Amino acid sequence: MERAMTLVVLTTTLAALFLTGTDACDNIPSLTWNMTCSMACKTPQLFDVCKETLKDEPYISAMTVYASVAAKRATKAYDDTVYKMADIVATGVPGEERDAYLSCTNRYATARIQMEAAIADMDGCHFERTTQEYDEAVAAVKTCGEKLKAGWPLVAAVAADLDVTTVAANLGALVIARSSSKKP
Repeated sequence: MERAMTLVVLTTTLAALFLTGTDACDNIPSLTWNMTCSMACKTPQLFDVCKETLKDEPYISAMTVYASVAAKRATKAYDDTVYKMADIVATGVPGEERDAYLSCTNRYATARIQMEAAIADMDGCHFERTTQEYDEAVAAVKTCGEKLKAGWPLVAAVAADLDVTTVAANLGALVIARSSSKKP
C-alpha cells in the first residue's frame, strides 16, 4: 500500500512538472495536442491536418512546442513541393505553366524564410514579429495556389501545403494570444 501511494505521489509530481514545463515560455500552457488542435482549428479538415502533424509528439506539451513542430512540418512540405516543381519545369512544360511554377518556387522561398523565422520565435519565446511572419507565409503559399490551374500537377500538393501552413499559423496565434513576452 505504501509503495502504491509513493508511486501515485511520484506520478503526480512528475505530471505537474511536465505540465508546467521548465522550458516553456512565460504564460504559455501545456495542453494535450487534441485540445490544442481543437482550439486552433475550427474546421474538420484543418483539425485532421493538425492531428496528423502532432500525432508523434508527446500528448501533453507546451503550445510553443506544437507550433514549432507544425512550422517545421510546413517547411518540410515546402521543400518537397519545390523539388517536384523543379522536376516539372525541367521537363519543359509550356510557358504559362512554367512561369507559374517558377513564380511558385519564389513564393515558397518566401514562405520558408518566414516559417523558419516563426520557428526561431517559438523556440526563443520572442513574438514581436511572429504574426507577420505567419501571415506572409500563408499569403505566399496561397498566392502560389492561385497561379495554378485545375488539372495541372501539384494543385493538390499546394492546397495541402496551404492547410499545413494555416495550421502552423493558427497554432502560433494561440501562443501569441497567451504570451506575456511579446518583446525580447
